Amino acid sequence: MSVNYKKLCEELFGTTDVDELKAISDSVKVKNNRGAGRKRKFSDEQISQMLEMQAKNISQAEIAKHFGTSRQTVVRYLHENLEEDYNMQIDYMYRTSVCTTIFVDFKSEKIKIINKTDDIIHRAFGIKDNPSWDDFMIFLKDRCFPESRGDKKTLLKVLGVDSYDPLQIVEKTKGKTYEDKQWMKFKYRRKVEI
Repeated sequence: MSVNYKKLCEELFGTTDVDELKAISDSVKVKNNRGAGRKRKFSDEQISQMLEMQAKNISQAEIAKHFGTSRQTVVRYLHENLEEDYNMQIDYMYRTSVCTTIFVDFKSEKIKIINKTDDIIHRAFGIKDNPSWDDFMIFLKDRCFPESRGDKKTLLKVLGVDSYDPLQIVEKTKGKTYEDKQWMKFKYRRKVEI
């Protein structure tokens, strides 16, 4: 079946003149000429700049001011979506800055990290870029009170935890310790029941 494009253009646009068709095309390209609705998304280059600023411990409010947007918008770009193969994300924080994002897959006992600071003291695993599952378990224990602590049972009861499980403890305490200003923020993949 042969299509008569000249006739089709006449039916759709009311003309077959090339200049008129270009003008129609240009007018369609100018969408939202009054600037209403959602603002333009940031380019990959701008998002990289935001991540670099965050790595230098520049606050999210300052980053938002620099890019002329809200803090909530910056947060959306600085925090990755939970990756498909992982069921938990832990943001290891120093005050209000994310230092390391840890993706956790409990079924396969694997983790993946993204360091967001050059300061190895504030990174979850220091100089390690590919920590093992054992490294992750040690990291969790380091963010808990010692298992040998005399009032362990009382502390576990206060936290509402049945046994000394470092993950459950850090979920309750956010991994805060008296030694530093670091803490953890948890995100979970929700299972959709069908």
